[in-house]
This record gives sequence, C-alpha cells and structure tokens, in this order.
Amino acid sequence: MTLGKQLKKSRIEKHLSQIDVSHHLNISRQSISKWETDRTFPSLENLLRLSILYDISPNNLIRYYKVAQSKNKEA
Repeated sequence: MTLGKQLKKSRIEKHLSQIDVSHHLNISRQSISKWETDRTFPSLENLLRLSILYDISPNNLIRYYKVAQSKNKEA
C-alpha cells in the first residue's frame, strides 16, 4: 500500500472529508488530494498532525513516507 492510499483509507475510516482534514491542518484541500494520489508528499510535521487526527501511530505513516521517498529518488 502506498502512503497516499493509507492516508485516504485512514481519512475515510474517520468519516472525514478532504475539506475537514484541510481545515484541521490549515492547508488546502488540493494538498490533501495530491497526498492521497501520491503526486506529492506531506512534510514530516504534517504526517505527525495527520497521525493525531486519524488516531494512528506516527511510525506507521513514517514507514510509508520513507518507502515513498526512496521510490521517488529511484525515479
């Protein structure tokens, strides 16, 4: 599973819209969409904020983040 898919899955499990998340993080809805489609990646600070919002382990998201970053460097 990619970081984006994990973020989307976690958001849906919490019954939140992209707009809800964008308001919690004070960022644009488009940023959330880009993260969930793996077009861009959230900062580590935003990953921590997402883990709190979604009530999941930050280590879980950071693991996906590291995989995504390593694949991005290979391209």
